[in-house]
Amino acid sequence: MKKILFLGLIISLIIGSCVQQKVEPEVKIENTLKSVSFWNDSIGIDPHELFLSFERVNKVIDSIGYPDAGYKLWIVQSDSIKNFRFLIEGYWPNQALYDTIHNSELYKNAMTAEENLFNGLMNVSYNRFILVQ
Repeated sequence: MKKILFLGLIISLIIGSCVQQKVEPEVKIENTLKSVSFWNDSIGIDPHELFLSFERVNKVIDSIGYPDAGYKLWIVQSDSIKNFRFLIEGYWPNQALYDTIHNSELYKNAMTAEENLFNGLMNVSYNRFILVQ
């Protein structure tokens, strides 16, 4: 009897290990708030350095729990305005989570750590947009 129970246990373990685990798909939060700012660069900041700076901030935002929020860096293609160089796009789930992220000490510390680089730029305009649904 003990051999049958033991054999049954072994068979159930083998069958259980062969059954694939069901993986739940990651739930993405739709971003309904966007921030857009244009920055002048009169000192010639390396765009890749600025990109890496925002990537560090994005990793902190991810660690706070919002991987679908953060920043994207764009270079403005304009021949008419020499110093008008960067567009910073912020993408946020909604106003409440924007506030949560921006009030987080982790976020504040990350932005402070990047302050020296950001101080070389001048913000020309800042606007926020809400998705119409």
